[in-house]
Amino acid sequence: MRIHSLWIAGFWITILLFHPGPAHSNDCDALRQSVQKERSLIKKQQLLDEAIQTCPNHAQLQYDKAFAQERLRRYDEALTYYLRATELDENFAKAYFGLADIFVVLGNLEPAIWAYQSGLALEPDNQRAAASLELARIKYRSEMGERITSEEFVRVMRESRDQSTTEGAMDGPIVRMQILFEIGSAGLTASAIEQLETVGTALSHASLADQRFEIAGHTDSTGSPEVNLPLSKLRAERVKQHLIDRYSIAADRLTVAYYGDTRPAVPNDSTRNRAINRRVEFRKIR
Repeated sequence: MRIHSLWIAGFWITILLFHPGPAHSNDCDALRQSVQKERSLIKKQQLLDEAIQTCPNHAQLQYDKAFAQERLRRYDEALTYYLRATELDENFAKAYFGLADIFVVLGNLEPAIWAYQSGLALEPDNQRAAASLELARIKYRSEMGERITSEEFVRVMRESRDQSTTEGAMDGPIVRMQILFEIGSAGLTASAIEQLETVGTALSHASLADQRFEIAGHTDSTGSPEVNLPLSKLRAERVKQHLIDRYSIAADRLTVAYYGDTRPAVPNDSTRNRAINRRVEFRKIR
C-alpha cells in the first residue's frame, strides 16, 4: 500500500513538473490528495517538499508541511510554513490557529494572541482556539507583571497542552512571573509576597495537590554571568522556601532550576524587556 501511494504521488509530481506552464489549482488539489495517502511522516515530508516546489502557491500544501514539521518538533520551520499559508489565503483559519499554537510553544505570547484572534474572526465557534486564546492572555498578563488569580494559575496548569521538549521550546504548562526582589539580593519585596500568594494558593488546590513543579530563576543581562547565575539560583530557592514555609507546600513537590541571563524570554534591549527577563517561571513537571 505504501509503495502504491508513493507511486501515485510520484506520478502526479512528475506530470506537474513537466506540465507546460504553472500548475492549476485542480491539479494541485489532486496532488495534495495523493500525498495525504502516505502514512509515513518522513516519506510524506519528502513528498510535500516536491509538491510545494510544483505548487508553491497552494495554501493547503503549505499548511500540511507546517503540520508535519510540528509533529517532528521542528517548530521554527513549522512557523514559517504556517505563516506562508496565511499569506497565501488570508481566510485560512486553521493556519492561523497552527501559527498561534507554535508561538505559544516558543513562548511568544503576544503574536500568539494576535494569531488566535485572527483565526477566531474567521471561525468564531472554534472552542479549542477560544480556550487557547484565554490561556495565552492569562500567561501574557502574568509575564507583563500583572497579578493573576490563583484560579487562573490553576487553569493554565490544568488546561495547557503539554509540549514535547525541543531546543527553544517549553516542555510543559508554564507561567512566567515578574517576581520583584530586593536589588542585588534574593530578598522578597512586598509585591513579590503578594504575587506568591497566588502561587501558594494555587499549589494547594485539590486539582494540583499531587503535581510537581519546577521553579526556575532568570535574570536580565545586566551584570556579569558570574553574578547572575548564582543570583538566579538564590532567588529560585528563596521562592521555594517561601512556598514551603508560608503555604505548607511539600518540599518534594518543588524543584529548583536557575539559568542566570542565559535564557532570555525576549531580547535585553529595553527597560520593558529586561523587566520581563527578570522572572521566575513555574512549570508543571511529571
